[in-house]
Amino acid sequence: MKHTFFLLAATLLLVASCRNGNSQTQTTDTPHDPVITITTKDGVSLLLKDNNPMIFGLVDKENEMPKDLFLGSYNDSLLTALMPTGASRSAINAFVAVDSLNTILFDAGLGADNGGRLLQSMKEANLDPAKVTAVCLTHLHFDHIGGLLQNGRAAFPNATLYLSQEEYDAWGDGGSMAKNNGMWKQVMAAYKGHIKTFRDGEKLFDGMVVAHLAPGHTPGHTVYTVNGTCLIAGDLLHAQDLQLDHPQFCARYDADPAQATATRTRILKSVLDNGQYFAGAHCYDHFINLSKRSKED
Repeated sequence: MKHTFFLLAATLLLVASCRNGNSQTQTTDTPHDPVITITTKDGVSLLLKDNNPMIFGLVDKENEMPKDLFLGSYNDSLLTALMPTGASRSAINAFVAVDSLNTILFDAGLGADNGGRLLQSMKEANLDPAKVTAVCLTHLHFDHIGGLLQNGRAAFPNATLYLSQEEYDAWGDGGSMAKNNGMWKQVMAAYKGHIKTFRDGEKLFDGMVVAHLAPGHTPGHTVYTVNGTCLIAGDLLHAQDLQLDHPQFCARYDADPAQATATRTRILKSVLDNGQYFAGAHCYDHFINLSKRSKED
């Protein structure tokens, strides 16, 4: 499996060197990792350190977030000025981190039955669903867990699902999110005996991944740091062009808007201060260098 990732990395870098309209290579410096390369081809992005694959960014669906989603959350006049077309470019993404022992998927998108193309993106990246050993879930909304199922069965048959204990409790019968737990019940049935929960700050996979509770969007919403270099977030952001500069704007999907805004502000500052890459489930750029972006602004 390992040689496949290196082959893909070399292929993407070679294609990117041609500099056609669908491919690009970007090398940047961060405080922690002096040589980080982002290579993009079609729906697959690859974060590399010293040409070794670290994290794959995979498109499940490209979409837009309408202005109405943010109305009343902060400053409607500013919102209109910032979104003159009435919508902001967005996406639904999943991410895969690999090492010699694990192939870890972060979120699973909509599912093919709902227009998701995650499995196709994985195929383009030479990633085999049967070799996914773990799926780390940011939260349990349908556009993050729908892809766990294929024809009612586990789409990743050898994977264990990981999620925060707070999220698990909130979506259980009697929990605050229980009224929308129909799909989660289907997922639990398909992955019975292969679901694990964790607490805030817990280290997973020998420390490769660290889980951080980031509540507000849902009670147990979680972000993950991978190799200390990249933070993978679920619905911390819904519209990168709007909320990276103005985290006060909040989408109506957030269960606790005030908490979601505070969490977003805190985590974006932490990512910037630590020189990490930001990888958002709804960002059209898979990997965002907040340090470089701040300097350019």
